[in-house]
Formats: sequence, C-alpha cells, structure tokens
Amino acid sequence: MVYRYNRARRLSRTAYCLAFTLVELLVVIAIIGVLVALLLPAVQSAREAGRRSQCQNHLRQWGLAMQNMHSATGALPAGTKGGPRRVWVVLIWPYVEGGNIYAEFDQTVGFHGPPNTYVYTEDGTYASRAPIYYCPSDRPGAMWKGDPYWRARGNYNINWGNMADPYNPNDPVQNPDQGYAPFGLIDFQSYGMPRTSSFKHFTDGTSNTMLMSEVIVAADDFDFDIRGDFLNDGRPCHQYMTLNTPNTGIDISPYCHPTNYPNNPPCTNSGSQYAHKAARSRHPGGVQVLFADGHLEFISDSVALDVWRALGTMNGEEIVGSY
Repeated sequence: MVYRYNRARRLSRTAYCLAFTLVELLVVIAIIGVLVALLLPAVQSAREAGRRSQCQNHLRQWGLAMQNMHSATGALPAGTKGGPRRVWVVLIWPYVEGGNIYAEFDQTVGFHGPPNTYVYTEDGTYASRAPIYYCPSDRPGAMWKGDPYWRARGNYNINWGNMADPYNPNDPVQNPDQGYAPFGLIDFQSYGMPRTSSFKHFTDGTSNTMLMSEVIVAADDFDFDIRGDFLNDGRPCHQYMTLNTPNTGIDISPYCHPTNYPNNPPCTNSGSQYAHKAARSRHPGGVQVLFADGHLEFISDSVALDVWRALGTMNGEEIVGSY
C-alpha cells in the first residue's frame, strides 16, 4: 500500500510540474505577439516589393510597345482620337501582345457600341481585363460600371504635362510657349485635333521626359469616378497632369462624387472646365514613371514641383534638377 501511495504521489507531482502556469502562458502569448508585430511589417514590405516589381514590369511592357510603335510608324500613339472615338490604349494594342483584342475590336464603331461594348455586361472587347492594365498594389481586375458601357479600368496613364483639359489660358503655368507634353491636343483644347509626337520633337531629351506614370483607380466598380477609366477619352480619364506633384493636390473632374466615396483620392467636381488629375500610386512615398527612352524611375512625392513640371514637358528647355 505504501508503495502504491508513494508512486501515485510521484506521478501527480510529475504531472503538476509539467503543466504551465497562467502567468507563463501569458508571457508566451505576449512574446508571440511581439514577434508577430515585429515580423508583420517586414512581411508586408516584402509583399509590396514584389507587387511593385510586377508593376514596374508592366510599365516596361508599355514602354517597349511605345518604342515598337514609334519604330514602325515614326510616331507615338495619339492620346485620343476621334472618328470613331479611341484612346492610346487601343492604338497600341498590336505592340503590347494585344493583337487578339485588337483584331476583335470593331474599328468602324465607337468604343461604346457592340461588339466593343455590350451594355451592362462584361462580354465586350472593352471589358477584357489584361494583367498589364493593373498595378498589383492597387485593385487588379477593376472595372468601370458607372454607366451602361462597362469596361476595364487601368492604373497606367499617359503624360499630359502642365495642361488642364482643356487648358486654362489664364494660368501662366499652362503657357504652351513654356513647353508641353508628348501627349495632348494641337490647340490644347479640341479633341478633334490630337497631337502625335515623334522622338525628334523631344528637344529636352528622351531621358528627361516622362511618357507614363500611375494613377489610383476608384475604390468601387460602380463609382462614377474617372480615376482609372483609361479606356475612355473623357476628361481627364486616360491621362495625368503635372500641375501637382505625385499623390498631392485635389483632382478636378466632372466625374467624381467625393462625398459618396471618401476612400477615393481627393477630388472636386467642378463641371467640365479645366479638369486635371495627379499621378498617384499605392506605393509608399512616390510613383513609378516611364521615361521616353524606356528607363524607369521611382519618383518621390517630395520631388520639387518645378522639377516635376520640367519632366512633364518634352520641349520646355528647362534645366532638370535632381530627383
């Protein structure tokens, strides 16, 4: 009996010693919480680095397509073109491995008619969502469903320079004599007069002139907001302006409802006059920019405004400072 009793005491004492106290459990949980808090930013940073790298790759593809089109035709695509209505994306499809989409697109009708677009469906050519349209850091697969003509959105816009759309002749910054962007309008206001630029026009140098950058798409597909509506030739859907530095200022557009969608970038709905929007991205601290010579730069939000505006013109003869 004594043997059994002592053995039972030893077993119970052993079991008691193997258990954790409540304090020990709380300490372990606290340590795990601290480790997670330390590791999570690193994991998020690594993921963002991967997304940013993919975003850069998409811009490189657009840049290569621009170069190929220039080699084939002697000019860059027009930013917008009428009769029927088109934007630069459609014109450059054959040079960006979008030949199948280009072949399906009916060139004799507007983008809003079938088979290019079927109302209230994602069946039209314009609703085809190519990976190259999107920066993975934002909202891949985003659509425009703000009207019956559903279409893909996109994160990449062309450089419209220091001009609103249409330009404001009373603003000295928007003086065409001080230089203008590779994309725009011959008279800076008539969509029936698109400008097509050749690299010979880049007197500032192709390495000092931006071709494309990023924008943030609207937070909701059904939002009547032009941010990311890059297949539309409306104002200013497919372009960004250099009137404000990246990720700063308040965009001005006839197509935004800031009170209904506060998660969108700041915007003022002021009718159709002097619309413009800034380059924006989900990358912390700046935006990625494609230059005319094909190289990429990540430009900080804190870039000097005069430098940013100088990079927006192809013939302004400015001295570009460091950025």
